[in-house]
Amino acid sequence: MGNRVCDALGIEYPVIQGAMAWTSMAPLVGAVSKAGGLGTLGSGFMPPEIILAQMAEVRKITDKPFASNLFIDPTPMLEPCVGAILEGKPAVAYIDSLNLLEYDFTKKYYDKFHEAGIKVVAKVNYLEDALVAAKAGADVIITKGFEGGGHVTKVSARVLLAEVVEALPDIPVVASGGIATPRQAAGLTVQGADGIEMGSAFMATQECPIHPNCKEAVVKATDRDIVAAGQSTGEPSWQIRNSLAEELIKLEADLPWSEAADKIREISQGSLRIASLEGDVDRGGVMCGQVAGLIHDIPPVEDRVVKFCKEWEELLKKQYSLF
Repeated sequence: MGNRVCDALGIEYPVIQGAMAWTSMAPLVGAVSKAGGLGTLGSGFMPPEIILAQMAEVRKITDKPFASNLFIDPTPMLEPCVGAILEGKPAVAYIDSLNLLEYDFTKKYYDKFHEAGIKVVAKVNYLEDALVAAKAGADVIITKGFEGGGHVTKVSARVLLAEVVEALPDIPVVASGGIATPRQAAGLTVQGADGIEMGSAFMATQECPIHPNCKEAVVKATDRDIVAAGQSTGEPSWQIRNSLAEELIKLEADLPWSEAADKIREISQGSLRIASLEGDVDRGGVMCGQVAGLIHDIPPVEDRVVKFCKEWEELLKKQYSLF
């Protein structure tokens, strides 16, 4: 019997690389897909011409399936991003959301991708979203837990996975949030996951195109170095504690949140690029998740996919017993 995620997406290993703005660019995406996982372009906030250019670069690296990310929220970015994906035709549309899914709106876009021969992976933050995504026709569901890097969600990874697996036994489910080791993946398999998604772990790989200072910051960070900043904006994110993060946290402690939010948006604008491209990991935002304490090296991507899955499989073959 094959793995349901692999069968649904046409990949060899049930490992999805998470979408990360200005981080999961063509070099990383192509390497993950070439290794047999599903690389995902962090294209949700990219202009269409950059999305298409990045897709072309991925295809220079591999002809295996890859995904392009978008946010299915009614913003000015939605239609241009959808148009670029329909034109570029990656194997998979990786669909994220910052708000609760509404069925008619969601199905409209899922149908557009399916009609173009593009599979739909839905990343959800709540059981309610998973139910809507499944009804709208998602091919695979990713359950994003509170622990996961980037935007902070509300429900723990283990609880959300358990809810979705119980409610939707007929759809492949991928666990996401705080994952970096084969032992964790094996435990999630027992809990019902068909595959796993990793983001922060792929930041610390040789092929990831971010500045070496960012990779070293991820490797050096411990769990207590990860803080949530930007609560007042309604879209808080996990990041490694540095001067920028301390300033954001102080603003929210000293000011009414209505005032703090505008200041935080102003200060944070471009901070991800400052860290990822320029290498300033003190004034830039290094958006790593709580799992940083489990990331100890910067291996080639293939180790995070092929070697990872071989160790994962060996762990599942062990005989465990309570008595």
